[in-house]
Amino acid sequence: MKRRAFISVYDKVGLVDFAKNLVDKFDYEIVSCGNTYEVLVNAGIEVINVSEFSNFAGLLKQDYEVFNETFLASVLANSNDLGELTAKEKAIIKPFDMVVVNLCPFEVIESKNSNPDDIIKDIDIVGITLLRAAAKNYKNVTVITDKVDYYVALNANEFGRLKLAAKAFNVTANYDRLICGNLAEHTGEKPFKIFNFEKMKDLAYGENPHQKSSIYKTDKMADYEILNEAELSFNNIIDITTAVNVVSEFYDVNCVTIIRHGKPCGVALGRSLYEAYTKAFDCDPISSFYGVVGFSKKVDTEVAKHLNSMSVEVVIAPGFDDNALEIFKDNSEIKLLKLNTSLKEYRRLTMEEVIMTPFGVLVQDRNNSELDKDMFKVVTREKPTPEQIEDAIFAWKVVKYAKTNSAVVARDFKTSAIAQGHTNVLPAIEWALNYACDNSKEAVLATDSAIQSEDSIYSAVQARINLIIQPGGSVKDQQLIDVCNKYGIAMITTGIRNYKQ
Repeated sequence: MKRRAFISVYDKVGLVDFAKNLVDKFDYEIVSCGNTYEVLVNAGIEVINVSEFSNFAGLLKQDYEVFNETFLASVLANSNDLGELTAKEKAIIKPFDMVVVNLCPFEVIESKNSNPDDIIKDIDIVGITLLRAAAKNYKNVTVITDKVDYYVALNANEFGRLKLAAKAFNVTANYDRLICGNLAEHTGEKPFKIFNFEKMKDLAYGENPHQKSSIYKTDKMADYEILNEAELSFNNIIDITTAVNVVSEFYDVNCVTIIRHGKPCGVALGRSLYEAYTKAFDCDPISSFYGVVGFSKKVDTEVAKHLNSMSVEVVIAPGFDDNALEIFKDNSEIKLLKLNTSLKEYRRLTMEEVIMTPFGVLVQDRNNSELDKDMFKVVTREKPTPEQIEDAIFAWKVVKYAKTNSAVVARDFKTSAIAQGHTNVLPAIEWALNYACDNSKEAVLATDSAIQSEDSIYSAVQARINLIIQPGGSVKDQQLIDVCNKYGIAMITTGIRNYKQ
């Protein structure tokens, strides 16, 4: 007796070759419907249309929206779930050995429809039900939801079919999650937060060698490729995320940032990418070793030569010219990542941050704060020059990604010091000014949180800072402004706090 496969897929890549193999080499008969049926027939493959097959009389009505028990019973044949069918009905049921269904991505449905009625109309209830039915009967049915499993599934044993069934249940659960989330947005109610991540792979270890870790897919991910087949670590992924977050703030100019342990240790803009890179490196040369370097533009030969001469963990950029790749060719220590998602588009990837604690799961929006011209105020008598304002905006964007409490000293689009992780802002300011030393003269000082102490202003005076940009909102705001006025320092308040744990 021929084995039987039901095939109905949205993604038809590789479908024809797979179906031909099923028929010619594995002696399957294929049952299909809709445009999948048409594709297979046009390819010269013998296919049974469900509307013509005797076991499927009345299978589908009203464009796929309703199907009868006989079809599900066929999928579940040889299981204990044939329901209330009569002995005669059970006798005519011929079992399926394989169900191949992949669903139209819910994002496509969302993009076509703006109201819940249209979204519900396009939900693939048949496909979802078939996947669940086949997965439940995995001992008898091989269920395939992804083209990457086509040939793995052909010789799957019972354990292999169980793995495919688990993947099918994961697909249906994720589909339900997306439906739930979309409809909840229309109702304005979100009583549940459902996450369903698909595992990509295990990593070598987590933050430390004794910690296990894995990486999972999210609904919206940046598109990137590893050019030299290196394996990214847990810490690498944290660092490249911070690196791209920073350079995406300056996507339309030459920007370079160097990251260590999830913290920026140098950021700069330049007339050329090489100038930006050397300025960023100069901020903290020691920490730059074994760091992750992020670029806003394609890495050229000049930059590649310098990178290749020092110890760097990862380089991530929108591209690498051919000569740069040739320079890196024999350097197995540097991991090269090409970011295919544009930096402008990257900034539109709306991802939530999730922190699981013993006290509950915390979910928050990503910090996409932007300077608001209505809240951006010069509060002192001394007014900054246009050049100083540009430096202030640069420093403000950098301090947003430093760990709280943080302070940045910058001038000419170059960080001279990045202090971070302090328990209050005063020691962060003092550390940054001390580290910057003579580079603090006529520079900008930015903080992520409101300055609370006049001592901070006195430190800035001694360091010869010209401009301070900070959130404001302290009970001592007026006293701070008075000190600035006394010593001729300009101050901008933004009204935006940028804490980062």
